[in-house]
Amino acid sequence: MRDFSVLSDIEFEELVGDLLGAAFDTTVERFAAGADGGTDLRWFTPAGTHIAQCKHYAKSSFSQLGSSARKEVEKVRKINPGKYMFITTYDLSVSQKEQLHGIFSQWMTGPSDVLGGRDVDSLLTRYPEIERRHPKLWVTTGMQLFWNLHSDIANRAEALRQRIEKSMPKYVVNSGYQAARKLLEDHNVCLISGPPGMGKTTLAQMLLAEHISSGYEPVEVSSDINEAWIALSRETRQIFLYDDFLGQITFSERLAKNEDKRLSDLIERLSEGSSRKKLVLTTREYILRDAKLTYERLGELDAKYQFVLELQGYSKSDRAQILYNHLWHSNVSGQCLREIAEGGYKHIINHETYNPRLVEYCTGGAFDVDSPGYPARFKAMLDHPEKIWRVAFEKHLTPEQKYLVLALCTLPLVAHIEVLQVAHAKLCEELGIISTESSYRETLDVLEGTFIAISKDKKGETRIQYANPSVTEFALSRIASDRRILAALLRSAPFFEQLIELFLYGAGGSFFHPGNSTLMSALKNLQSVFVEALDGRFGSAAPYRWEVQAAGTRPVETRGTYEKRVRFYLQVDSEWHLGHEAVGNKVRTLTDRWRTRGGDKSEALKIFEDVRCRDFSDVLVGEVHDALHEWLEGSLYGADDWLYYAKHLTDQDNIDLGEEKHLAELFEEFMEEEFRSPSSSPVDLDEMKLLADNFYLYDLSDRIEEAIEEGHESDDEYERPGSSSGADERYSDAEIADLFGRLIDD
Repeated sequence: MRDFSVLSDIEFEELVGDLLGAAFDTTVERFAAGADGGTDLRWFTPAGTHIAQCKHYAKSSFSQLGSSARKEVEKVRKINPGKYMFITTYDLSVSQKEQLHGIFSQWMTGPSDVLGGRDVDSLLTRYPEIERRHPKLWVTTGMQLFWNLHSDIANRAEALRQRIEKSMPKYVVNSGYQAARKLLEDHNVCLISGPPGMGKTTLAQMLLAEHISSGYEPVEVSSDINEAWIALSRETRQIFLYDDFLGQITFSERLAKNEDKRLSDLIERLSEGSSRKKLVLTTREYILRDAKLTYERLGELDAKYQFVLELQGYSKSDRAQILYNHLWHSNVSGQCLREIAEGGYKHIINHETYNPRLVEYCTGGAFDVDSPGYPARFKAMLDHPEKIWRVAFEKHLTPEQKYLVLALCTLPLVAHIEVLQVAHAKLCEELGIISTESSYRETLDVLEGTFIAISKDKKGETRIQYANPSVTEFALSRIASDRRILAALLRSAPFFEQLIELFLYGAGGSFFHPGNSTLMSALKNLQSVFVEALDGRFGSAAPYRWEVQAAGTRPVETRGTYEKRVRFYLQVDSEWHLGHEAVGNKVRTLTDRWRTRGGDKSEALKIFEDVRCRDFSDVLVGEVHDALHEWLEGSLYGADDWLYYAKHLTDQDNIDLGEEKHLAELFEEFMEEEFRSPSSSPVDLDEMKLLADNFYLYDLSDRIEEAIEEGHESDDEYERPGSSSGADERYSDAEIADLFGRLIDD
């Protein structure tokens, strides 16, 4: 009898529906995965409505099956079908069939309406085309037959066989599987790449299992592609598996002498040969990129035959099915399953770091699958998947590649390619590594798609950021735990803002970002190095793409750079007490800039507020106030200028704007000009109306109100385009909820 244990209950229902449809030559309806109300399958005949109930009880006792059957009686009575069938994977005896028939005899013609495992098996033999629609079942059946007929191969491949049989039940057949099958069919070679934990090895094992079931002899290559050459047999259909063929370290270190040539030769030979030989390879994507840079022929072969499949992600439906299958085949306690079914699954399948490896871990024996709070524990693992990144980082990257991952952590969320290059080169130099233009580009190629993501902005400029938030968390953890690396980052940082980023990551500052206490402690221990770096980088360029004046190529300062740096000095001073004299000197650099009308007014207002609330000298506070006041008063060019000046007068100088008649006249003139010739920058009319009210300019306030209403009418006439996620989901959110509801359906 076929091994139905590889199927989940949902997959068994799908199988039975197809079999009954073929047996009765009719369309059999299946319903949303969930609590079924007594109906798994339904079809119509001239005699009336027929329904069937499926119970996947292959590993349960008959008493449990009978108890479950009796619970269905009331549901069936409410439906009152013309005919009812009860179908199970349990291998029923004649007596057991009769007992089940006795429970439902009112709606059955006889015990033949009860189908056990052997009956389902017979239907599969009668309708082999149905079995082919369910790869997990026919692959498992075919493998069993192959191992039985080839005991010598089974003994040699025992470890491989066990790994395949372990992964088969939890696997969910999806688009990646179909794409991989097609590559093997078209080119005889399939190279599966992707980030750690995405299911590359499991997919490769499914491909191997399918071909074993079709009579291919499996050959597992463990250390050198020469093993495949030696095993090649002209007379035998063979499929070769080379898992992690580029190794657990870098590509250049992994391959033995001339192995790259032997590998390329084998790929080319199989790609151009008959379908009797197949090759499946897996690797992490960043190692594959490194390999293509080192060995051009590998890239040329892929371009010619296009045999690489990149695993990138899963739809929500796939995520739900993968989680469900793992839970269904696991020993997770009933309490934990209930927590998942009652909404806990949402925090898992919607999580941005979801991947099958973490699902496997969190449903396995090494994880707590018994205690209450299971979804929260599961989510915590998804929140901090550094374990996966740590292995990839430590074992697969060169020092230069590692330093780029760490340097990126100190830059803005999205860094310009040239800015990152400067920071990376300085860090490499500090740590005794030479980074060239060529090696930098190669490093980006290796890391793209795994640790980093590369994109273009609207201007066509190349930008770089972490591929996943979990990489950021890992990089911070790595920096915080290595004093040498942290000190090198501080000493080598070419940009002041790198120091800000590190400090803020450590300090946090909100409920949602409480900070990294380990990093903060490490920075405190290196306080003298940090402060020295602050002083040395205060006048550095900012780590942003320079804005270039239209009239020439002279770079201009990014607005607010120095205000933000001085504010940061004030923040560090509040934590570490740098000394008023040192901080005061930095504040004075701003007053000189403000007198020349340079800076960011929004940041300037915050700085003055901070300075006057501290115990700085009255002289310094007065200097800052006078410089700020003169700047704001003398540069009333736009709407924002008026708002900043008004805020300064009302909040910081306690002035009633209604008493400032001359200033009110100037504001009215500004708004009249704005009505006649609107500026290119949008004006916040609501703010302008409030300002007019504060100046007691009520007629002007009414005019602004009319302009606001006209703007609303224009908005109403605008037809906003619709949006679509573009996702091709098999299950709706409600159906996914029903799916997990089955975990507690009695």
